[in-house]
Amino acid sequence: MERILLGYDASDGADAALDWVTDRALSRRARVEVVIVTNPFLQDQPRAEDDLARAEHRLRAANPTLPIETERIDGLMPRALTDAAADADLLVIGVDTDSSIREALHGWMSLRVSATATVPTCIVPSGWSEKSGPITVGLASDPSSDAALTFAASESAAAGESLRIVHAWLGPIPATTVSSQRDVRTQHMQLMDRAVERVQGVAPDLAVDRVLIHDNAASALSIAASDSSLMVLGTHGRGVLAGGFFGSVGQDLIGRLEVPIIVVPSGR
Repeated sequence: MERILLGYDASDGADAALDWVTDRALSRRARVEVVIVTNPFLQDQPRAEDDLARAEHRLRAANPTLPIETERIDGLMPRALTDAAADADLLVIGVDTDSSIREALHGWMSLRVSATATVPTCIVPSGWSEKSGPITVGLASDPSSDAALTFAASESAAAGESLRIVHAWLGPIPATTVSSQRDVRTQHMQLMDRAVERVQGVAPDLAVDRVLIHDNAASALSIAASDSSLMVLGTHGRGVLAGGFFGSVGQDLIGRLEVPIIVVPSGR
């Protein structure tokens, strides 16, 4: 039975995450734990208990037999939530899509949680509604997306959706010859071939669509997200600050897309 931990704060994004968890729990065996983190220096505990009760009521109304636990944790975000989710199969949080991406370094919690969690983390945008479509996974040029590929293959098989693997790269520089450009493309094609082999090892009968494109990765994934039901990304686990300096694709996409994004740490 899958253990899902929902980080809830009664925001619009959190309510969308609650709907996403409800939908997932209706389609597979799951146990849901709803957690609210309260600041020990603020007087927000009474409201938190009311919010937990409301979240539990919505879950039970949709699925009366669903195993549900609720918990209020005193602590500081994001550490308190990621610690609580350390043994979960999936951590789910919401994001309000009207929040500025530039607020990330100043405490935007959805990004900070996904950047530091040690378990797969699903970020559900406010306004989310269920739709069918392929599950899209981003393929990196290094092993950081290996765990994401495996996770996305399992998700696609469970959901009965096809899997779309998107690999984008920039370069070579304009001065390179045509033959060397072809050599570079061949290398990226071989990387895609190995990714498909990895996926077929998890789900042999899964329909796989390859997207190999000379483009910025965030741009290519944004285009693919338009008809996707879910986006899956890998991460180096560098954290928010390092992600900004190293050009994290997830940092470019979280809070900007209308599709849920699952961030899978490398090594999972």
